[in-house]
Amino acid sequence: MSGQRKVLIVTSELSIRQQILSRASAKGYQAVAVERCCDALLAVVEQNVGLVIIDLSIDEPAGVKTVEILRKIRPRLPLIVLSGDRSLEAGRQVLQHGVFYYLLKPFDCDELDQIVQIALTSNKQRAAGPGLSPVEEMEQGTQEVRLVTRGEG
Repeated sequence: MSGQRKVLIVTSELSIRQQILSRASAKGYQAVAVERCCDALLAVVEQNVGLVIIDLSIDEPAGVKTVEILRKIRPRLPLIVLSGDRSLEAGRQVLQHGVFYYLLKPFDCDELDQIVQIALTSNKQRAAGPGLSPVEEMEQGTQEVRLVTRGEG
């Protein structure tokens, strides 16, 4: 499991969290679940997360705002967004942040399985390309971190 990428599940709904966790584990993915957006942001910064599945029903901060922040932290990280809001405006608002997939609830578990597999496969291919964020560069060891003391330039 050491080379395996993590799937981060962000939802406050226990039944959805358990369902996705169990299916991800059955498919051989290393899955981690959190209930709060702040925990999701921390996990993305500190862990080798390869995919985020986020439920927009989370309130703190608003799910859409969390998507926006995740996109700034890790621009190439695939995000699968779950939503019960069927309005076109809600879909547009999220899709403008470049999410990988927008899935309406209730969702088909087999469809989610396929989307997860495609997202993780395409993420491996994109990881080889240019355009990594500073956080991604540090994770991959391609960016040097140097402390500068006074008097140094």
